Amino acid sequence: MNSTRRSFFAATAVVAMSIFGTPAVASEFKAAAVLPGSITDQAFNQVVYEGLMKAKADLGIEVAFSEKVKQADQAEAMSDYARRGYPVVIGAGGEFTAAATRVARQFEDTLVVVINGSPTENVATINYNNPQFGYILGFIGGKMSKTGNGGLIAGQEIKAFVDIAEGFRKGWKDAGASGEVTITYTDDWDDVAKAKEATLNLINQGADVVLPYLDNGIVGVVQAAEEKDIWVTGVITDLGKSSPKANLASTVLDFATATATSIAMAKDGKLERADFRFNLGSPEGHMGTISDAVPADVRAEADAIIEKMKAGTFQP
Repeated sequence: MNSTRRSFFAATAVVAMSIFGTPAVASEFKAAAVLPGSITDQAFNQVVYEGLMKAKADLGIEVAFSEKVKQADQAEAMSDYARRGYPVVIGAGGEFTAAATRVARQFEDTLVVVINGSPTENVATINYNNPQFGYILGFIGGKMSKTGNGGLIAGQEIKAFVDIAEGFRKGWKDAGASGEVTITYTDDWDDVAKAKEATLNLINQGADVVLPYLDNGIVGVVQAAEEKDIWVTGVITDLGKSSPKANLASTVLDFATATATSIAMAKDGKLERADFRFNLGSPEGHMGTISDAVPADVRAEADAIIEKMKAGTFQP
């Protein structure tokens, strides 16, 4: 089946093609997740793990997980769960796309899922309308920047981040910021020192608003931002709760709920090998904390944009 884009919440209301035939009862069904980082990273890996635990509690199913799995070992880790009879095997992150494609081809009876992954053949991908999230953060950042320059940092180039970056740049421009938005890759999602160094380099180039798309590496970005008194925007988790001094604005990608929902759909035989996306403004993907430093008129403009996104009349 070719991957198709559709609203995730619309898809949940439609009786989709059954992947497993008759839905398994709770005692028979189980799901496994393979994660590239630590389940205590206070970022992406942790929230996916929390979603797995939520599915276990809500559905009464058996779950398993492997953490800190290197990219070279991803396919084997996923294959091991498929060989052990797990009907759903999840790869946590876009870097699992290639491995997931291989595993799905080899184990046709296993539903392979990638959270935050590029649409690919025979794999279910759970995503967000990432340009929307990047746009609103870029718009607020562009309005608040004093230098006109911004920056984005990621562990590596994956489609989800590229989409966020494109949205951010458009929002930055539409806000009237006159400078450049620079992208930096650290080649490591967790290394705090590398992330801090990359942030300091962006600051030295004039960036006074930085968006990190990292796991534990976010800690280094925040450290640099607080030391140099610049803003950080959070796209996955609400930095206003963990780093209120540095947080300019945050969106929340509730991957815990997305993970639990995808497992529930699979258990009911309603999860297709297709691409599902949440929009900004949904319960699963919404605005977090906005700094009190952001003027009321900028907040009002941002709110109006979000309403247009929810209504489907604006797509960056």
